[in-house]
Amino acid sequence: MEKLQITALELIGQQEIWDFTVEETECYFAGGVLHHNSGKSVVGGVEVARAATGQDPYEKYPKENLIIAVIGKDWRHIGLVCYPMLFKCGAIKMIRDEVTNEWRAYRPKTDARRSREAKPAQPLIPNRFVKPKGKSWLNRRQGYIQKVELINGTVIHFFSSEGDPPQGFQADLIWIDEDVNDERWVGEMQARLADRKGRFIWSAMPHSENDALIGLKDRAIAAEENGDPNPIIKMFILRHLDNPYIDDEEKKKNIERWSAISQDELMKRAEGEFMTGSTLMYPTFNRSVHVIPRSTFENGNIPDDWTRYCSTDPGWSVATTLFFAVPPDESYVLFYDEIYIRNCNAEIWGEAFLGKALGKSIYAGIFDMHGGRLRDIGGGRLPHELYSEQLKKGGFSFRFGGTTFIPGCDDPKTRANMVREKLHIRPDGTTKLKVLEGSCPNLLEELKRYRKKTTRVNGMVYVTDEPQTRGDVHACQALEYAIAYEPKYHQPPRTSGPKPWWKSWMEKREARNRELQDPCILLGPARRK
Repeated sequence: MEKLQITALELIGQQEIWDFTVEETECYFAGGVLHHNSGKSVVGGVEVARAATGQDPYEKYPKENLIIAVIGKDWRHIGLVCYPMLFKCGAIKMIRDEVTNEWRAYRPKTDARRSREAKPAQPLIPNRFVKPKGKSWLNRRQGYIQKVELINGTVIHFFSSEGDPPQGFQADLIWIDEDVNDERWVGEMQARLADRKGRFIWSAMPHSENDALIGLKDRAIAAEENGDPNPIIKMFILRHLDNPYIDDEEKKKNIERWSAISQDELMKRAEGEFMTGSTLMYPTFNRSVHVIPRSTFENGNIPDDWTRYCSTDPGWSVATTLFFAVPPDESYVLFYDEIYIRNCNAEIWGEAFLGKALGKSIYAGIFDMHGGRLRDIGGGRLPHELYSEQLKKGGFSFRFGGTTFIPGCDDPKTRANMVREKLHIRPDGTTKLKVLEGSCPNLLEELKRYRKKTTRVNGMVYVTDEPQTRGDVHACQALEYAIAYEPKYHQPPRTSGPKPWWKSWMEKREARNRELQDPCILLGPARRK
């Protein structure tokens, strides 16, 4: 019976299964389906167990007195997945080896005929490592655990992402399993690792609902493409079809089930791939097509005879203004500059706007009046009034409307459809919407992640046709207001050239004559000489 007490962690160490070194500061495990015999959550659980019990084979962590945080989507996920993975039997199966008669990890492909002999392995963190009365519960019956103290001084904290992220503590290791309800958890947890030079692990199915998860993936891909020999972030893809702990018959059944739902569901669960095509608002946007080089124009600037416009999405957290122009033939709309300011007010925006607009002829300014109707808490004034006031102070006016803005289209679906139409690639390879190279970095960054809203029904995620309005979508919304206005070409006022020599000569002569004249007026007979 003593041999039966061998832990899952020891079996994994013997067989070198899931032997990820996790040497990087941040690590992301993307996997398809979670299976009780293997999967991304097991990988995260193994790393936590190695660190907590002082058995990490690569000695990345101290042997004792660690602080570890485990974050689940909600308390139900903590009770169903995270706590059982670490502290209950069955994280993996074990079986006696036919040659040595020693217990080892069960391998479905080679041990299929002996499947009845397999037994659940002991927990990754056996109870002998836990202090007496070292478990603190929120709801013991449901498995909602808050804290576990180990005999080596290590403390494991469990959090639900439904609440606010805790602040002020420092950690050696943080493990997020699956999705989070609030993206603030990611940045806050990463900040908790600074003092102890800790490590961050995220094991999840590749949902595209979360910008933080997509951002982590993008960073990992960029690090790999740059060929950095010592990256601080690494991504591992665990494919369902490569999982040796699920037999082929079960794999075929799962593939058939997921295929019946959608191709995206199949690729996400079987291949561990992010499927953003069906969730992105503008999946047809392509930098190689819609971004034009500055060398297209003389000196890299658009011609003076184009009609210029601007579109503003006001906000206290982020204020955005996009500048765009229409050529005389109205063949496309070109976005050539932007203002993107965080923690902004009307005065800060006014300084930035006047710095870019003074001396230029801008035909009209479009404004998000939905946000513009939200009154200032202090003075009760409307944002569009405050923004217009800054134009008056700076002595700037639009050709159409003076210092007042034009209300933007208030129908999100209509705006989105018009943008899709402009992004369409015509038979000659051209499009009606273009961005000047190097001019609008925030707009390009937002377009990569601007998604449709999703809703969950009975655990399934369904994609709506409405744009996501939370997060950094300010530049995208300003773009939608601009396109929905359907800007046209209007001949800019002609600028006069340099003064001819004779005009300057006449002005100087008149000035000299004025100086020679007596400024006094005498009433009466003329003075005798």
